[in-house]
Amino acid sequence: MYKKGLDANTLSKIISSKYSIDTKSISIFQNKNIMGQSGMEYRFEFIIEWDGVMIAAMSSDENTTANDIMIFNSQALDAGITKKAILSYTEIGDYIKKMCNVYGIDIIDVKQEVNTLVQRAKFGITTLDAKLSGGLRPGYVYMICGITGAGKTTIASTFLSYGASIGEKGLMILTDTFPDQFLDNIRTMNIGFKEYYDKKMIEVMEISDSIRSMKSDISSGREDFRKFITKVVTELKKIIISKNIKRVAIDPITLLLIPDDDYINLMLNSLALSGVTVIVTSGLRNSELSMFGIEEYYATGIIKLNYTSSNEGILRSMNIVKMRGTVFDSNPFYFQITSDGIKTVQHVNTVDRDASDDNIFRNIR
Repeated sequence: MYKKGLDANTLSKIISSKYSIDTKSISIFQNKNIMGQSGMEYRFEFIIEWDGVMIAAMSSDENTTANDIMIFNSQALDAGITKKAILSYTEIGDYIKKMCNVYGIDIIDVKQEVNTLVQRAKFGITTLDAKLSGGLRPGYVYMICGITGAGKTTIASTFLSYGASIGEKGLMILTDTFPDQFLDNIRTMNIGFKEYYDKKMIEVMEISDSIRSMKSDISSGREDFRKFITKVVTELKKIIISKNIKRVAIDPITLLLIPDDDYINLMLNSLALSGVTVIVTSGLRNSELSMFGIEEYYATGIIKLNYTSSNEGILRSMNIVKMRGTVFDSNPFYFQITSDGIKTVQHVNTVDRDASDDNIFRNIR
């Protein structure tokens, strides 16, 4: 346990967030001795390494002086360490900030970073959460897109299941599948979804008939479209607030959208609710990221799924295309959908073949 309750796992996540790296590649050494070029040996409070990069880090609080910063900087340079960081537990004075800027020392606000990590809505998929600097920020709408069979529903369901496991109630809104059919499909996966549904930690509702009826009642008038969006969002928010829902998945969002810039913008922005993380799924048609080629501009973040064939079967990939307000890793990673949920796998050589020719297990999109 490090200073003021900061453990190695939390420090790894903070470093991952600060420098946009995978937590698995980080090694942390406390009170490590390093010999300097002068022949002097120095003990550094933290040495953090990844992919050949080394950072010397020290804790800072209200008792830290300018002399402490100068000594830390000179020792790091003598030890051949050019990347340095201050882990601040309290507000740093302007003079100390200026010194850190001059010496090229990064300032990491530990309290702020820990609060950010706590507030993030995780998927419970280690690699994905690491690439998202800890998860999604509540209060925004995110899109998971991909071809049919890529795993959109599975990822969305995993997001709700993990939330339920940490006490956050979830809501799955289906627009093209009946709840019974969906539950029959998802119970074949050991991710706890059905159990949390039975415990009322996850609600499942289907609104396709209601939406089609509402759309058929509206004319082409712009005011009618706005009334439609307002009515849909108002009803959904009533449910979310009354049931204390913290995570929402709309699968897929297509039926709720009117293919026009203004209305898609209005719908996605209206779905945002403070303290609630909303995920919508979308197939691909008019662009590489969405059904109408508009949604990607108004979602706060986009995670794209795909799959190809390999000599070992279906190879699925995932990458973060966009994530406002978050340092993220856009490099793709590979995964499998197993009976125990999402499992990250190492990259294997793929065989070029139309993915639509493959059978999709469990009929889950």
